[in-house]
Amino acid sequence: MGNVSLPIVKNFYATTIFKAFVLNALAVALISTFAVEIRKALNNAKGRIYLFVNPFFSGHDLNEKQKSVVVALASFVGAMLVYIIMFFLFGFGGGMLSSGAKLSFF
Repeated sequence: MGNVSLPIVKNFYATTIFKAFVLNALAVALISTFAVEIRKALNNAKGRIYLFVNPFFSGHDLNEKQKSVVVALASFVGAMLVYIIMFFLFGFGGGMLSSGAKLSFF
């Protein structure tokens, strides 16, 4: 990539509560929209996504549980893609790193 400096969008780090909320809301909105659109596509038995996924399951048509599994897996992949893109654009996610010190649950 050469001399590309990351993040691409400067000065929009989550340094204030408002900026952190805006960035997180953006991530959640994109992931949720992706999940809803995948679910809608699975309701169309002649759609490309349905026809791609259907051979992985036994039976003729996808039932609700199978659709839920597909949406959950697709949402995970979509979330990873959104977080990676937001990291390159905004430097988002750096605050999710732990310090390396032993952490306790409570």
